[in-house]
Formats: sequence, C-alpha cells, structure tokens
Amino acid sequence: MTGKGAALSTAITATNRRTAARVAVADIFYSFQGEGVNLGRRALFVRLMKCNLTCGYPGMPRTADAAAAGAMVCDTEYTWNTTKHDLRAAPAMSAAEIWDQLVRLDPATSDPGLAPVDLVVVSGGEPLLHPSIVVDLARSASASGRALEIETNATIAPSAALIAAGARFNAGLKLASSAVPFSKRIKPQVIAQLQASGRVRWKFVVTGPDDVQEVAGLQQEFGLTEVWLSPEGANVDVIVDRTRWLADVALTHGWNLTTRQHVLIWGDERGR
Repeated sequence: MTGKGAALSTAITATNRRTAARVAVADIFYSFQGEGVNLGRRALFVRLMKCNLTCGYPGMPRTADAAAAGAMVCDTEYTWNTTKHDLRAAPAMSAAEIWDQLVRLDPATSDPGLAPVDLVVVSGGEPLLHPSIVVDLARSASASGRALEIETNATIAPSAALIAAGARFNAGLKLASSAVPFSKRIKPQVIAQLQASGRVRWKFVVTGPDDVQEVAGLQQEFGLTEVWLSPEGANVDVIVDRTRWLADVALTHGWNLTTRQHVLIWGDERGR
C-alpha cells in the first residue's frame, strides 16, 4: 500500500491505538480545586495510577512498615506504593470512559439550571506517564469549553500535542525534603520546556526553611515564573501553622501562597 492509502491506514491504526489505550484510575470525583491559582474553584478530578517518583523515600520501599526518610511524604501512596497497596484493584479505563464519567459527575448534566463545571484536573501519581490518555482528555475538555490542568512533578516533558490541546501545568518540583535523589527529581531539559510553554505554574510543597532556600535557588537557576508555595501537612493544625509562617516568606520573595483547602475542609479523606 502506498500514497494516500498507506497514510490513511497509518492514521486509522494510530486512532485505534489511542482509542484502545487504557489506564488504571485511582479516583474520579467532583470537588473544589484545593490548591494554587484556582483555589476554591469547582472542578472535575481524575487521579491516575502510577508514579516515577517515591516521595518520602529514596526508592521504592521494600516493606509496608519502612520508615520515611524525608519530611515531605507523598499523600497519594495508594497510586504507586506496592508494598502498602494492591494497585491491581484500580479499574482500567479508556480516555472516553473517564471523560463520560467526569461529565456525569457535573451537576449541570442532570440540572441544566446550574452553571457547568468548567475546570478539569488530571492528577496522580504522575499523569504524564500516560501521554495518549492525557492528550485525549485535554482535547475533550477543549471541545466542551472546559479548561484542563495537569498536576505533574515536572520530570516528564509534555508532548507538543498536549500543549496544542490547551493543557496547563501545575508543576510540583520535588525538593530535597522528599528524599528523592536530585537526579531523579530535577530534569533541567523538562523544566526548561515547561517554562518555555508559557502554560506552567510552579508549586513547591514546603516543610521548613531549607526548602525555601532550595526554591530560591531553583527559581534563579531556571528562571521560574509564577512560583507558588504550599504548606506540607495532612491535618488542619500543621497546615494553618505553616501557612502563617509561609505568608511572610512568600511576600518577601515575590512568590504566591496557596493553602490546602480540601484538607482544611475534609482532612485527608480520599476523593475530596
């Protein structure tokens, strides 16, 4: 087969491959965006399984009772830590199935008198491990008039197709307090590509003064714009105390400050 016929066959094969792609899904829910520039905004969330980092540990823990080595411990270990969780329990879904479920969760779907939810958040795990899925979700969001944010650890470069689909990125670079080795958590080429896209906000989870110094160094080295600080914590008291401390830090450095609204409201309840 040659010419247009071969090109059409290739296109059909690629389309079928995208359609058949499935990903393990941890959670799909409707809530408020709890952090960052869209704090308090209603959103439709999908949390995908699998991550390429092991926040809190220098590598995959060998046992379920392994002690964390870092102060910043992942709050969604159920998406990647096989020693504590059975990852096989997560359902495998296509992008179309995920999108259909998200739309059904929008209250405006059943009550046209309500304003539609116009923000979709794709989280993880690390969503960019599933490139075809996130591209399809971004295209569906754009076609429906919704914005789409991807929560990423900024170690995997987004594809040109994903950027063209209109996705924005909440890039959470991991700091030394995560215990993840520097070479795994800091990828200069990916950071540069995200920064050049003009669609990134840099969010840092902060546990103490050493984190602040590291954030300042990373901003200077990579020319990061729109920096946000977020207090580490899984309970109200810790978040409130750290937010109060971080307020002056953020103002002094010219950074933005976000809290963790979902934790302040619901604690560490999953799917909120």
